Amino acid sequence: MEVKNKARENISIVKSQIESFDNKANILIAIVGIIFAVSLGVLDVFRSINVSEASEQMKVKYGWLIALCIIYFISFSCEMVLLLSVIFPRKKKYNKRLEMSYYFDVVKLNHKEIKSNLIEENEEYVIDQLLINSKICVKKHNFLVTAVWTMIPLFASMF
Repeated sequence: MEVKNKARENISIVKSQIESFDNKANILIAIVGIIFAVSLGVLDVFRSINVSEASEQMKVKYGWLIALCIIYFISFSCEMVLLLSVIFPRKKKYNKRLEMSYYFDVVKLNHKEIKSNLIEENEEYVIDQLLINSKICVKKHNFLVTAVWTMIPLFASMF
């Protein structure tokens, strides 16, 4: 019984870490979205430049500006995909058996089946749940870290 209680404590720790990753991703989505919206004003620069009348040096600078904008938009797209991957719920199931903590399994059961499954819950189930939550946490962590690294070209191309 002691292992089961320790596993439950660890599950709550892992769940709070998952919530922390979700909150960080939501904050970063808001920040990146605001910066992207503000940066769209830079597109007016392209309309004001007349490339056909520009000198060769200006054409090169214009080419660099376009390249930086392409990097910026690619970085922004990658950033948003990664951040949304952190908060997007998945339907992937790690075990083939019925799990009371997996909402797609629970919704298929009636009241009596739910009650009997909860009564039969054992130590192995709790340990499996800890493992599943830990796998989810690692995925969210990896997506979030990668998203933060993709912010470097996003912000570097702004300046």
